Amino acid sequence: MSYKRASTGRRPLFAAIGILSLFLFPPESTAIFAGGRGQLRDRAVIESVTLLDEAANALGNPAADYRKILEDVRARSPRGFIEAQLATFLSRAPASGADFTCGEEFMRDRARQELWRLKDTLLDSDPQPPQPRFCYAVPYAVDTARPTKTVEVYGYDLDKAPLEIFVMNNDGFFQDVTFASVNRTHYHLTINLANDGVTFSPKSQTLAVTWGHLVRYVVPLIRSGTPLCPSWIEEIPAGKTITYPPLLLRGDGVFRGTGTRVTASATLDYESNKLDATVCMTAFEQNGARTAVSGCGVEYVFTTDPDRVIEKVFGGLLSQINYIHGSQAEDVKDGSRGSPVRRWTFAGFGGKSPAATETQVTAQFGTIRVVSSATGDCVSAIAYSEAKRRDALSPATRERLDSQLSRIDPAVRKLRPRFAPPD
Repeated sequence: MSYKRASTGRRPLFAAIGILSLFLFPPESTAIFAGGRGQLRDRAVIESVTLLDEAANALGNPAADYRKILEDVRARSPRGFIEAQLATFLSRAPASGADFTCGEEFMRDRARQELWRLKDTLLDSDPQPPQPRFCYAVPYAVDTARPTKTVEVYGYDLDKAPLEIFVMNNDGFFQDVTFASVNRTHYHLTINLANDGVTFSPKSQTLAVTWGHLVRYVVPLIRSGTPLCPSWIEEIPAGKTITYPPLLLRGDGVFRGTGTRVTASATLDYESNKLDATVCMTAFEQNGARTAVSGCGVEYVFTTDPDRVIEKVFGGLLSQINYIHGSQAEDVKDGSRGSPVRRWTFAGFGGKSPAATETQVTAQFGTIRVVSSATGDCVSAIAYSEAKRRDALSPATRERLDSQLSRIDPAVRKLRPRFAPPD
């Protein structure tokens, strides 16, 4: 079981979990992050945290150039360590035109994760080291009726853990075929299926990439009798709320008067059968005692059944807000159209607020719709459609599974994997 470690600046309550170790969390309607103010930070740290927050928010724009944003942070950073860390990240990022088959959203997501990691480091929050993350495979599913010599797996930081490759069977048996893998770069892994030791049987179900005894990524195997997995849309009713009190960086925690600059964001992310939200808030008083707070926390939003996996979330995954707070103790703002948060509530800004009230943000989510598919001896409609799009299937397989695909919800049939490259 793999847990995200709790930290002061970014404080998770639950963890992302591997595909073979799934848990169903209780469906609470409201969550509140446990706080703890910690020690006050110096001016250079506060300036750096502000800069990292601004950059993370800028990466939420689907048209954002992550390289340009990170280069700007490097140039403006008052601390040499940030410049060095981002220089390393940028030197490892795939160059334009490189052999890297993933959509641009993936690298924006990785860049945002790096900024959060640097922020945890600045706040002495025991940041987690980088770990491999996967985004796409070519072919996206392997049709045993149309043999392919290689499977090309793409991601980032694939050299940060010892990866193992297994052929997983539907009877629980697995075959170690790590010998057939070649690390091309830290973002490209080749699995050589033409190797004499790689064999598939009628029971073979997936090619699985693992580390730490957990399956982290799978490439489905489509055999002559493999059906489409049941896939459907699940709806999380509007009203789920997450309350987060950020870390006190400077001052006495009381905001006086007007002119406090406030930024907040909520980012949805999903893995296996669980959907979380990372909620961040920063507030800097621009006059008076110059109180400053900042931080992020990760909280569970939804889990589907343990034998299902979330493949897609409809609509945007990111909500952001940036405004100047007045003199009132509490402020309520509407979320932007098409984003997951429908209402923001900011409280604890002094005024008539009770002295015991911490500065905090509450994100209230609108209706969230996800696509989940059964796991097991089947291939999901999204994976099948993606392999078909890449012309990786035999005519017999297409004929057999297209009839099953016609019975899947049309909204699901149109979807592509999260980090798929453009057509």
